[in-house]
Amino acid sequence: MKAGAALPVAARGWAPAHGTQICPDCLAETGAWQTSWRLLVITACRRDSCLLVSRCPSCKRPFRDQRHSHLRRVGAATLCGNPLGAGPTRQCQHDLTTIPTAKATDEILATQARIDTALTGRSVTALGQPVGGAAYLADLRHLTTLLLHLATQPGGEQLADWAGDLRPEARRRTGDRGPRWGMRPPDPPVLRASALSTADSVLAAPDVNTAAAMLTPWTELAPPTNDGPLGWLADRTVMTPTLSRLVLSARAPHRRLSHHLDTHPTRGARMPINLVAVPQVIPHQQYADHLVGAFDNGEEVVRQFASLCLARLHPDITSWAAAAQALGMPSLMGTRCARACSATRLVTTQAWEDRIRAAMNDVRPRNYRATEAKIEHRLHLTSRWFQEWVRHYRPGTHYTSVSHALTWQWVHVAHAHLDLSPAWQGHRTSAKERARYRQFEASLDERQRSNLAYALHKRA
Repeated sequence: MKAGAALPVAARGWAPAHGTQICPDCLAETGAWQTSWRLLVITACRRDSCLLVSRCPSCKRPFRDQRHSHLRRVGAATLCGNPLGAGPTRQCQHDLTTIPTAKATDEILATQARIDTALTGRSVTALGQPVGGAAYLADLRHLTTLLLHLATQPGGEQLADWAGDLRPEARRRTGDRGPRWGMRPPDPPVLRASALSTADSVLAAPDVNTAAAMLTPWTELAPPTNDGPLGWLADRTVMTPTLSRLVLSARAPHRRLSHHLDTHPTRGARMPINLVAVPQVIPHQQYADHLVGAFDNGEEVVRQFASLCLARLHPDITSWAAAAQALGMPSLMGTRCARACSATRLVTTQAWEDRIRAAMNDVRPRNYRATEAKIEHRLHLTSRWFQEWVRHYRPGTHYTSVSHALTWQWVHVAHAHLDLSPAWQGHRTSAKERARYRQFEASLDERQRSNLAYALHKRA
């Protein structure tokens, strides 16, 4: 190669080879062709709230489609001027100011505003943190590229309306390797704008967890390959540090199980699961019959997680935190339990769902929230019921054990979480308190347990 010769550039990535887009309204007012229109991340005019136009309706070619001079003007500034292939004097004379425009959505305009900010070199907020304009634009372009590849997979239309419109463009470009969206995005500005807007909504999330939850249903579209889903995803875009964090978090086991439960066809059924009939913790017998061996976790954790999963089958419950709140538990308990269990699952997602449904069918139907409320209410009443139980079934038991009896009813009748027993009166249980309760629990015989459960239904 001669000294000073230009090196060939491969896979430049979203750099227009020739031609430009336009905003007909801006062109009509100023007659100026903006250089920013040539950038493929520019898809809308915020001034006129419209999408840019990429092709002349007469010659069907990009504007200023001349390989030797990108913006050479032939004739009036507002005429197309594309050569028609019949000599240098034959150019397209279509008046570009008459081209109708399509209105841009608020989401597209918001994304365009963030892109415009980044192009000026200013920082943009992404995942709750300010990032440099160049870093934001790189993350946005590579995430959009990944979404474009995923959108053409089966099921893409269910996640985005624009995915269906992308298929003809993908078929037109498909060769031996398929459409290479990383080199050149879709030509129609509306498709580019919609895909960029979807990617930007992920980056605009307040934190990585929220963004990963938004990305999870997209990553589930990755087809099975020898390299696995992560290999397929990495082969179709540039994995920047930000994008790597997002994809790995989106593919985390608890998010994938969450997506499976959220998209189950029975969620929208006419009679969804009754949340008051789901206990905070699946009873021991149902655990022993249906749930043993599903996770490499302790029994109490798995029983709690089974109840959370049942709550996730309700159409109004869309997070583990919301599932915990629906069952009367703090939201953080739901998130922590889901993370602990999902990472140690030993059965398939569908097998786990079949197990929890079988366990729920065996659970005695009742209003568990009402049972919990009754126990909480009993804490503030006299303990006559406890004294009667002691006199008939457990002589010699000290009066202070009433808190242990209430906790036993909370755990074994309401099937609620031990840490949330009203007997603890809102404070965190110490190891000593739990040990004393466990000692009381272990000391009960079958007759005492049966009558202690019955005592809950008596008047205080």
